[in-house]
Amino acid sequence: MAMKFKNLISKRVVLVPTILQTCLIVITPLAVNAANFQSSETLRTTAHAFLIQQTAHLHEQETEITIGHLDRRLHLTECSTEPSAFLAPGAKLQGKLSVGLRCSGKKPWTVYIPAQIKNFAHIVTAAHSLQRGKQITDSDLMITKQDISQVRGGYFTQNKNVIGKILKRSLTAGQAFSVRNLKSPLLVRRGDEVVILASVGGIQVRVKGNALQDAALGERVPVRNKQSKRIIQGTAIKSGVVSVQM
Repeated sequence: MAMKFKNLISKRVVLVPTILQTCLIVITPLAVNAANFQSSETLRTTAHAFLIQQTAHLHEQETEITIGHLDRRLHLTECSTEPSAFLAPGAKLQGKLSVGLRCSGKKPWTVYIPAQIKNFAHIVTAAHSLQRGKQITDSDLMITKQDISQVRGGYFTQNKNVIGKILKRSLTAGQAFSVRNLKSPLLVRRGDEVVILASVGGIQVRVKGNALQDAALGERVPVRNKQSKRIIQGTAIKSGVVSVQM
């Protein structure tokens, strides 16, 4: 019985280092391989520095850059050179986008990381609710800081570019004025009598005519000369006045 016990102890003593050796054989290659993977944080830092450089020219705007994360299941071989960042052709430096990261080393790869750029600027917005057809006055306006990547159709930074315009659609308080929701007031209305101002050889000639359609400042409008009955094309330059180049 004693001999059997000793043999059992002897077997167990032999087995312990064998198990440790096996564990070392399994763990060591994994540790080595993990060290050879490209750091995802390094790639995020590279992408962030690249976008800061790309947006440096936006002096009048306050830029906020957020870099997303790569898929954790993605294991890229560590690049033997410094990975370079790039954007797809035509990519805009606002809203959601993807930054390309490229390794040109011995084992090249390309990966894309999600990002978001918010560009904040002080723009003209509605001071209160405004109805469609309203002609804008200074009291209707206020300047607020907004993410312009969320503004569709352009925006304005100065009140003077909005005052006097007509709303094409209703706005709520704080909503930005854009090129899409404004139009210039009509200077000429269809059927109205207008002054046709023509320049001939350095001499200005004024004749009366009738507008054949509505026109705002700078818009082309056909008019009929009341004397000759001839229809000519002119440009609305002020209320009731159409300029014609002869």
